[in-house]
Amino acid sequence: MIDILIRGGWIADGTGSPLRPADIAISGDRIIHVGRCPDAEARRVIEAAGRIVCPGFIDCHSHSDSTILMNPTSQSTIRQGITTEIVGNCGDSPAPLCPGASEDTDPLGIGSGGRHRWSTFAEYLDHVSQTGISPNMAWFVGHNTVRRAAGVLGHHVTAGQITLMRDLVKEAMDAGALGLSTGLEFDPGRRATTEEIVALAEVVGERGGYYASHIRNRAKDLQPAIDEFVEVIRRSGTHGQVSHLNVRANTGAAPDAWERAVATVEAARADGLDIQCDCTPYVDGGGSPMAILPMWITEDGPDRAAALLRDPEVRAQARADADRYWAFIMRGDWHRIRIASSSNHPEIVGRSFAEIPVLWGRDPWDCLFDLFVESLSGAGRVGYIGRLFTEEHVAETIGHPLFSLGVDAATVAAEGPLRERYVHPLPFAGMVHYLTYWVRERHVLRLEEAIRKMTSMPAARFGLAQRGLLRAGAHADVVVLDYDRLEDGATLETPVAYCRGIDVVIVNGKIVVRSGTHTGALPGQVLSYS
Repeated sequence: MIDILIRGGWIADGTGSPLRPADIAISGDRIIHVGRCPDAEARRVIEAAGRIVCPGFIDCHSHSDSTILMNPTSQSTIRQGITTEIVGNCGDSPAPLCPGASEDTDPLGIGSGGRHRWSTFAEYLDHVSQTGISPNMAWFVGHNTVRRAAGVLGHHVTAGQITLMRDLVKEAMDAGALGLSTGLEFDPGRRATTEEIVALAEVVGERGGYYASHIRNRAKDLQPAIDEFVEVIRRSGTHGQVSHLNVRANTGAAPDAWERAVATVEAARADGLDIQCDCTPYVDGGGSPMAILPMWITEDGPDRAAALLRDPEVRAQARADADRYWAFIMRGDWHRIRIASSSNHPEIVGRSFAEIPVLWGRDPWDCLFDLFVESLSGAGRVGYIGRLFTEEHVAETIGHPLFSLGVDAATVAAEGPLRERYVHPLPFAGMVHYLTYWVRERHVLRLEEAIRKMTSMPAARFGLAQRGLLRAGAHADVVVLDYDRLEDGATLETPVAYCRGIDVVIVNGKIVVRSGTHTGALPGQVLSYS
């Protein structure tokens, strides 16, 4: 007996092939037929006339592990058709934790809520499975997290610590992790040598896994950063994923820096290395501007860094040494930083650093350093949005054949404590924005090709068997959308709003969104790499 029959829609099957009329029959958690079946009987029929039916979207670069335990229904992401999220990116994952860590430990440092009940990676994945989630999720283990768990914060690493970190990566891989991610612009990962990274990535390579990297620099030193990435892949034998390979504007990068970096990736592929990339949908992006701080300020930990930044002389030197990460700050582009959230200062949420100094009557550097001190000392939490890229540059990344389409945000909700976590359209509309803006308005990609880069391409990339395609035998992760009504919902003016036009979302054969409304279903699976 057919459980769900989606009838009369136009199928974008995930391969990039042209739309075609067909029905989709689902039984249990699988698609059992794609084609015309007008006389078939089903327990539930979804009339899809005039609508597009496609595989559930796969966000190949997500940070929803930071909020999933506060938001297991994944409101902002599932409502835009995202049925699978690849998490644990940029070097941060919720596990493993230091032996003996307090249950009040906040693994990702962002107030993710609740008391943790795990230590190992396997225990964490079990906890998520027992909690229940709406989308499927697959994890990387984060290098920064592994370093902290092993008590490694600085440049010097002992042979014993390398062995311990390798064991932690092995445990995560055995538990089902896709591989290792690094965040090499951030502490403590930016202090690691290439040798350390290779030593850990080798554990992943031995198991056929993936190394995903937020590389060391996406500005004037992009080329050495991409060269290091290729070296790690070559020496460790891993599959490689360059996370959000963009170049930030007005940061000292050469005009052809991105083209040279992509050419390096293409040359490595021609040599037999398996490397792909991903990109983001907006010129804006979230980030941690504390990464502009020179390492001499942060080398002794957050408490010491907070104490140093209270000293006017240290602040003066920090201004001179902060030409990294969001380096456009050094060039006076203060209007490009906005406050996405602030636990202590609601009056600055949504404002830029062109406005905040006027409001507070202080120099912009002092405003920024004051917020850093709050965060480093644990006195407050602040989220930032940067205007990072040019529109022309985002278009070229989206259109490149080696780039899957990701979002680079965390799932949030329009109600409750997560409402103010990320005051920007990105978590509410990031995936849909590819279709509404870059496909429908800018014509950077064909609709069917954009859907392929959001479905079967990342599924194949990360070994997610039988996902990302509409075909018999595939997992029933399906989206029904009204392309004519499809709208972001969230905008810069009204950043907290769900998208419109995603009518039905099915995960593993269960309806999670019906008529644009979440049903409360939690059919998502923790996907293990094998």
